[in-house]
Amino acid sequence: SSGLQNRRLGVRVPPDVLGKKEFYMKEKIIAFFDDVVKEMKKVTWPTKDELKESTQIVIVSCLILAAFTYVIDLLITQIFKGIF
Repeated sequence: SSGLQNRRLGVRVPPDVLGKKEFYMKEKIIAFFDDVVKEMKKVTWPTKDELKESTQIVIVSCLILAAFTYVIDLLITQIFKGIF
């Protein structure tokens, strides 16, 4: 007899169905990466100067946030020392 049989359900599966399923998945994966390449070509990438400026803004913002958090931490620590 040709094909695989699921003994529990008693269902026969023709061998070519399994092959088509694997082929279909391969097609889907290839199509996905083709779409990724197409979308990446549409992206407007920043220039070197824009990237440097954005990086500086992020670093300065992080430093300001860290200093603010440090000051608030000192104040809360002093308040708790006064209470207890």
